[in-house]
Amino acid sequence: MTLISSILLSKNIRFVDIIFGSAISIWITYQAIMLYIESYDVLMDKSISKETKNNVYDIINKYSKIKKVNHFNSTPVGYRYQITLTIYVDGNLSTFKSHEIANNLEKEIVNSIDEIYLAVIHVNPI
Repeated sequence: MTLISSILLSKNIRFVDIIFGSAISIWITYQAIMLYIESYDVLMDKSISKETKNNVYDIINKYSKIKKVNHFNSTPVGYRYQITLTIYVDGNLSTFKSHEIANNLEKEIVNSIDEIYLAVIHVNPI
C-alpha cells in the first residue's frame, strides 16, 4: 500500500494516500478493539459461570464424607479456569483418607468439566 501510495503521490494523485491512510487507521483501531474484547475476561479476573459452579457443586455433593464447602474461588487462565476451595470432612478421618477424598474430587472435577483445567482443594477437619 505504501509503495502504491508513494507512486501515486509522485504523479500528484493525493486522494489515494488519504484513503490508504484512513483504511490502515481503521484496521489498527479494529484490531485494538478485538484484542481488548478477547482479553477482557482474563484482565478482569472474571469468575466461572453460575452453571459451571453448580456443576462443581453437583460433583461435590456425590461425596457423602464432605460435610461443608468454603472459600470457592476461580481464576481465569487463558480460556479455562483454575478453582480453589476448602472442604470440611470428619475430624476423625485419617490424614491419608481425607486427602484421598480431596485428590479424587480434584481429578473428577478436572475430568468432568472442560472449562476447568486445575482444581486445588484444601481439607479441614470439622
